[in-house]
Amino acid sequence: MPHRDRAIILAFVVVLAVLAGGILLPAARPAPAQVAAPTATPAPETPVVAYRDGVVGRPSSLTPLTQRTRADRDIVALVFRGLVGLGPGQKLVPDLAESWKIADAGRTYTFVIRPDAQWDDGTPVTADDVVFTVSLLKDPAYTGPAGASWSDVTAEAVDARTVRFSLGKPIGGFVELARQPLLPKHLLADVPVAELADSDFARSPVGNGPYRLVERDIDHAVLEPSDGYAGPIDPGATPEATPGPSATTGAGAVPDASASPSGSPEPASGEAGEPPASLAAAASPTASASPTAAPTDEEPVDLAASGLARIEIRFYDDEPSLAAAYRAGEVDAASGLDPETAAGLMDVAGTRLVKYPSSIFSSLTFNLRADHPRFRDLRFRRAVTMAIDRKGIVEDVYLGDAALAETPIPPASWAFSSASSRLLPFDLKRATAELKKSGWKKTAKGWVAPKQTKPFTLKLLALDPSANPVSNAVAKAIAKDLTTFGIKTTVEALPASTLIKRVQDHDFDAVVLDVNIGLDPDLYPLLASTQAGPGGGNVSGIQSAELDALLADARKPGTTAARKARYAKLQDYLSTQQVMPPLLFRDHIVAYRASVDGPRPRELGDLSDRFWDVLTWRLAANP
Repeated sequence: MPHRDRAIILAFVVVLAVLAGGILLPAARPAPAQVAAPTATPAPETPVVAYRDGVVGRPSSLTPLTQRTRADRDIVALVFRGLVGLGPGQKLVPDLAESWKIADAGRTYTFVIRPDAQWDDGTPVTADDVVFTVSLLKDPAYTGPAGASWSDVTAEAVDARTVRFSLGKPIGGFVELARQPLLPKHLLADVPVAELADSDFARSPVGNGPYRLVERDIDHAVLEPSDGYAGPIDPGATPEATPGPSATTGAGAVPDASASPSGSPEPASGEAGEPPASLAAAASPTASASPTAAPTDEEPVDLAASGLARIEIRFYDDEPSLAAAYRAGEVDAASGLDPETAAGLMDVAGTRLVKYPSSIFSSLTFNLRADHPRFRDLRFRRAVTMAIDRKGIVEDVYLGDAALAETPIPPASWAFSSASSRLLPFDLKRATAELKKSGWKKTAKGWVAPKQTKPFTLKLLALDPSANPVSNAVAKAIAKDLTTFGIKTTVEALPASTLIKRVQDHDFDAVVLDVNIGLDPDLYPLLASTQAGPGGGNVSGIQSAELDALLADARKPGTTAARKARYAKLQDYLSTQQVMPPLLFRDHIVAYRASVDGPRPRELGDLSDRFWDVLTWRLAANP
């Protein structure tokens, strides 16, 4: 399949694993990582106060390619970096790279690595490390979810600091893909990718990010500032950066004449800003026509003096244990809690809940294949959508910590168009009218489909409450609303692995589906006709030539203004057709104590991305 075309179904698998609490593999208590102490550094006069972050799950494999649990992902986010990183609002900013340029109408991306980028052992980060990381992702023995996104990409080292990516098919969201954290070739060249997950490196990694792992056991991990890490360009500021996730030019993106038919790239337009509390779309910032590069003589960020001098991540088996630890003062922050548990911590003095809009799309997905004709009827899908009290689900199940979905494009996304997205209301009268126009009959026992004599029953798949109580609660709320409306709805609760297999085998009527759309919302893998077969991400099986054309057009490279216009047309179609009746976009919630200063909300693709601005965090001595 083309580049990224199988990524959505794998992302779906990952979302289910994350929402189910992660994959916790049994392991013996590992020995703490041994780190040599510099002989010239005297012992500190007073103990260093650590920022303590609590998570559900325990470490299993600490590499960007093999991370399995929430604890793995949080540590990897602090220890490893990619060429590009997250910036404020809707921005992507240079990280290990200092600049990039785009050529050949979006088929070629050339990145220049910062001269001060280095691994924790002092070895420079080079283009060979980038090529090596991509080779692992493309290795047939690698089975992780990130591999599919790189299947159509070729990486080559132009020189020690320059790497060129060639795409078989141009994809507008490639710059976001360059966030992929790198691995060191000089330490892993002889480690087969199939053995990486359980290697010594995966237990005690050598990274290239702002922190390095100095201690780890079954209950906690300790990270300290990495020597020489300079941080992303203009960390914590509001630099002129790539507009949206992937415009043709931007700060850090060097204009290239071949990127535009006219010979000069069109600057992107829009406004910068954090996503507002209402989760309405924040527009994209204006792009710069010149690269923003880190000075070669820039001094490294002194985290020990100005930021978090030590981070301790503490691991807990379940959410009640983490919540109890927060109440007891054992941690400064608790992440990944369900809405009710997180809200319950507000009675702890000084607690604030930071809501990060997410790109996780929840929908009521019908099987639209030929053997399920009832669901192929647009009026039926519209009626069902209007019979569900989605605002009630947001308030009752998520306690308000979610945004109503109008289409699969997140309302916090740079690509969202409020003018093209129309939210169907909760309206039983209109829902009734839709079904009647389609030939359905209302009886005392329920709705009867055309040419049928018995009331229709909808069978809805959902996650078992032990795997994901929130997703299961959403399914039950839907079933209650539809049954009240007259469509009897039963919920079949399944373990994550069983649900995934049923969906992949097309053995379902409808399913409450959570899909991570990503920060650059390429919907082609999720909805294109070519992706409806085995292994494809088109779970619903929708087949539409008109939709295919809109999907292909939306994923093309271009300026932010051009891409937003194409996405607007796509959202207009999806709002009208209700291909996957939308439910909501959940928020990621983190409880912080008053002593923690700095974390700022922005749209996240994964909860571990909350460390995007960690260089600006401070821990007050006397909150």
